[in-house]
Order: sequence, then C-alpha cells, then structure tokens
Amino acid sequence: MPSLQAELFEIGDDLWAVNDFFLEKNWTDGLPILPPTEERVTRMLDAINRDPQEAVGLVPPRWAAATVEKIAINAVMAGCRPAHMPVLLAAVEAITDPKLNLYSLQATTGGPSVMLIVNGPIRDQLKINSGANVLGEGSHANATIGRTIRLIQRNIGGSYPGTTCKATLGWPGKQGMCIAENEEASPWEPLHVERGFDRNASTVTAISADGYIRAGDLDSTEAEGVMTTMAQRINGPTGAEATVIFCPEHAAIIAKGGYGKAAVKQFIWQTTRYNMQDLPDEVFAQRAKRRTQYNLTRESVLHVPDKPEDILLLVAGGDGSISGYIHGWGQGTPEGGTTRSVTKLIQN
Repeated sequence: MPSLQAELFEIGDDLWAVNDFFLEKNWTDGLPILPPTEERVTRMLDAINRDPQEAVGLVPPRWAAATVEKIAINAVMAGCRPAHMPVLLAAVEAITDPKLNLYSLQATTGGPSVMLIVNGPIRDQLKINSGANVLGEGSHANATIGRTIRLIQRNIGGSYPGTTCKATLGWPGKQGMCIAENEEASPWEPLHVERGFDRNASTVTAISADGYIRAGDLDSTEAEGVMTTMAQRINGPTGAEATVIFCPEHAAIIAKGGYGKAAVKQFIWQTTRYNMQDLPDEVFAQRAKRRTQYNLTRESVLHVPDKPEDILLLVAGGDGSISGYIHGWGQGTPEGGTTRSVTKLIQN
C-alpha cells in the first residue's frame, strides 16, 4: 500500500457536509465531488507503477508540483476510475510542457481552456467518446478526465476565478474538455500518427481552446464547398493554432475529392484571409505593433493561422453534416505570447 503524504481531514459520512467543506476551502469547480478518501486514492495509485511523490510537472501560476498522489486525489474528486490514471499522467505532462504556455492560459482575461484529444487503442479500452455528441455530455470518461485537468489547474496550480484567473467571461469549456479522435471514420492518418507515433500507440494531445464555432454545411457535395464553409468560420489572425474537427460525412466528401491531410490544410489556410483594412483604427494600430514580423499596413492581408502547419485536423462526431472549429489562444508576437499543442505518449 503506497504511503500518502496529503493532509487528512475528518469530516463525517454526510456527503453534503463533505461537499460544503470542499466548497468552503475553494477546492471544487462548483460541482459535487466524490470524497477523496485514503482508500479511494490508494486504489487509483495501485493502478499504476509510479512513485506517489514523483512530480509529473509544475502547474502555474503557483508553479506547484503535480505529484502522482495529487493527481490521483483530484481524479477521485472528479469521478475518474483507476484505469484513467495513465491518461491523466500523460495529460499533466502535456499541459505542463512549456510549449503549451499554461501560465498564460491560466491568467489571461480571455478565458481559454485546455482541451485533450486522445488517440490510439486506449480510446476503446476506456470508452472515450469520439462519435455522436463528442463535444457534449454523456460520456463518463470524457467528462471526468476533462474535469480532473481543470481541478488540477485549480487545486495544484492555484487558478481561482477573480484572483489568479482573470477570465472576463470564461466559457463552458473551462469545466473540462476531453475527446477522442474517430480514427475508424477518418480517411486520413490520425493525429498521433501524423506526429510521429506508431498507430498502435496511445497518446493524448493538449491544446488551448478559446471557444467553439459550429461549421454546419448540409448543402455542399464537393470537397471545395465543405472546406470553404470551414474556412469562413475561421477568423481573427492571432497567430494561434486552429483545430478543425470534420465530422465523418464532411471528411468523406473531402477525401472523395482527392484531398489528403496536407492539401486540406493548405486549402483552408489559403482560403482564410483577413484584411487589415477591415479593422478599426485602434485595433489595427495595436495589431501592427504586436506583430512586427509582418510589417503590417492597411493593405496587408493575413492568413489564419500563420501557416498551414498550424492547423490541427481531425475527424470526430457522429452522423450529420456538422463540423466544428476550436480557436487556439495567442497573440502571435515575435516574443511568444501564444500556445502550441503538445502530444505525449500514454504509458500503460
């Protein structure tokens, strides 16, 4: 039995009293939690062969160590099963990778969230939804894994709304986002294979999610029409990555038109153009000041995102002709100030 170092509290068996205690301590996201008893946390730790005190990463803005034990505690609170621990450990590695720039995501007024994309055999093993209503409710694994990451950002990282978290509005995705790619319905190689992993490997990719835009197209029967509809939904040249989620029906139309993944990205990037003359004067002045690498004038036209390789392309969802776009967070300045997605191997 692993030795736990977390402080113990005697509260009693009343579940409402336990939740009131956690609310008073500011340890929850506002939803009810499952009490992280010593027995439950131990069961989580028994599912993996890791030192409970191993630091998986440092979580800003507190820059506190996310130990395996602390990850397990938050996982219990969120309602995860022990089998979810390998995904959570890899996810924490991903969100604490400097390339993701989690500090900015935690502190900005923009209110972006972290979104996880799971690839590989573990999708089926854990029943992580990649099909109908993939961005919605109903999947235990999606909901609890995503929620655990939010609780880790809060309880370990110290991101509290109104103080260290400056989100002006926030958005529902901040409660937690986790999906799987519908690899079986995709005509292209899945995201993790595109990034150099073996098809039989399981991975988790962390991205910044600054909001979701629906890209419905029930009319196009040709590849170019579907891709143009998507391109029209993508706006705002911030230098951030763009995550394009094609539903299986749209993906099939595009593939039938002879487009591979790289060609799809090129088409969307080329079609998505943003005219500087359309910006208000003050907005243009600040945009030009921040993005000095482009020597912007009123006649300048920017693509969104900066280059085709900054488009993450995956297939997910169920029946229907509804695709979607997740905008990444960032300012696209030469000094940084943006985020880049990170993919990590899930070790069973």
